[in-house]
Amino acid sequence: MADVLFCTDTFFAENEDRLRSIAPDLEYVTLVGDEPVADDDIERITLTFFSHDAWPERAPSFIGVALRATNLRWFHTMSAGVDSPIFSTFTDRGVRLTTSSGSSAAPIARTAMMYLLALSRDLPSMIRSQDRAEWNWHRWVELDGRSIAVVGWGPIGQEVARLADAFGMEPTIVRRAAHGDEPYPVQPLTELERVAADHDVMVVALPLTPDTTGIVTANVIDALGAHGLFVNVGRGELVDQAALNAALVEGRLGGAGLDVTTPEPLPADDPLWSAPNLIITPHNSGSTDGTGRRAAEAFLANLERWVAGEAMANEVRSASRTTRRT
Repeated sequence: MADVLFCTDTFFAENEDRLRSIAPDLEYVTLVGDEPVADDDIERITLTFFSHDAWPERAPSFIGVALRATNLRWFHTMSAGVDSPIFSTFTDRGVRLTTSSGSSAAPIARTAMMYLLALSRDLPSMIRSQDRAEWNWHRWVELDGRSIAVVGWGPIGQEVARLADAFGMEPTIVRRAAHGDEPYPVQPLTELERVAADHDVMVVALPLTPDTTGIVTANVIDALGAHGLFVNVGRGELVDQAALNAALVEGRLGGAGLDVTTPEPLPADDPLWSAPNLIITPHNSGSTDGTGRRAAEAFLANLERWVAGEAMANEVRSASRTTRRT
């Protein structure tokens, strides 16, 4: 029996020729807008690609169909992280799960550098001055020569370190254990507070697991000091958010850039919104006009492996929240 791929009409229209070249016998069920998918078609689905164009507007409709696909065997997601409980629903059913890890690494890393450039130049203050038509001259702080701890050594962390090096910064890799082939000095994740005390900047790009939840404690934040900068492009739950807010308000931390918070969306009355020297973006640092294309390429490459019976890239063995990761 032929496999049946469930995907969006947008992805199918853009990639039909490539899909038919890779898997001539593959059949398709597409999500057209938000229109319902017939029960008989849902029953046929064996493969699913949750593409970038489905997020966020069509995600509930798409995931709803995938959850009802009782014959589903493989789910590929455009995301890198799979800590959302929805993914464990599939792996617990025995569905193979693969990700597009690395497809958003470049834009996320550039967002991290954007935060650091903006904070080192006090861009938030300058924008407020511009809004008030005030000519407030001040000196900038250079990133050259600043030490930066890159916490997490996946595709995002690797790109952050590369860019930081290009900006004249001095990267240190923070991971569970050194592998011996790293291009920069390595420090253990278990020594995060000491690492923070020894560095000017910390960028966190960790997956969310039971071991990393809350790993950026109040002590880690305080160790960065009044001139230190902190960036989180991992998950909001990695950080003691109340402690981060207090450190910014009380001047015990120089500044922070957050693409992730807890919860998300961040409530309008959350005190974090008004914290000084803080830049918040709505978990969209990887959402560019190129990310979807790279995620699609990751899926198509895995589809080739699926057809050939080969091991697939970026396969997640379990997405349970008790063993979750990236």
